[in-house]
Amino acid sequence: MSRPLTRSAALSPAWPLPMFLLRTAWGDQPFDELTGYVSGLAESHLVEISGEPVRMLDGISPASGPTALLPGLVTGLRRSGRSHPAPESLALLTAAPGDSSSLPTVPAVRSDVAEAGWGILVRDPVSREAVCLTCVRPHPDVLRWRARGVADCPVPPQPDGPSGALFALGQAVVEAAELIERTAAQVGQVGTIDLDAHVTRLPAGLPARALELVDRIDRVEAIISVALAQPDVGADPAAREPVLRRLVAVKDAARRSAVAAAGDAALRGT
Repeated sequence: MSRPLTRSAALSPAWPLPMFLLRTAWGDQPFDELTGYVSGLAESHLVEISGEPVRMLDGISPASGPTALLPGLVTGLRRSGRSHPAPESLALLTAAPGDSSSLPTVPAVRSDVAEAGWGILVRDPVSREAVCLTCVRPHPDVLRWRARGVADCPVPPQPDGPSGALFALGQAVVEAAELIERTAAQVGQVGTIDLDAHVTRLPAGLPARALELVDRIDRVEAIISVALAQPDVGADPAAREPVLRRLVAVKDAARRSAVAAAGDAALRGT
């Protein structure tokens, strides 16, 4: 049975990490930008290393923190990315309620992503070794990371391109028009929807289509967050739930598309 939507349906604020990884591995972003981004996500970090031994996790100690994982991941991407399509090497994984369409057929990876709600897959297309990186926030100032080694990982299902993702996002918004209008009217009685609170921090150098997609996603995220915070908005709660599920699933799929588009653009520029 699908887990219900909650106020925490938004992905972790760390979800743009694959963008920072690909701009470091395949672009001109300094490595310090990547480590600074990861270190700044929380005041404290806990790290767990699990799964099978793989090259990208060689010599990594949990006591070293999440930044110790980054050199192996970046090196793996540099080694494989130039001769294979970006989504075969790097993918954002999401698990919106009732949606597992982005996940590879590896039970441990599916379990980790279902628990965290999202993950990153860094994969060597030649050896098929991979690392699935997830994180959860057990406390406002703490992130708990899990890096799982996978000795034989298939390519995860590929997302739509940016045009298809924008179209699907627009369709989902149209389907949710009544809920959005009621939410906006309700919020208008007490204030305004704070779009700035949902602006995603991204690295420099991303393609325009990826930036456009993330901007649309941020706007949908703002509407979803407000709607989840006001469960009395909408005449029929039973009808409201599938509308919100659809919005969340399509929004997360659009994020996967943005990562894939940014990776393809970075490789074309190398």
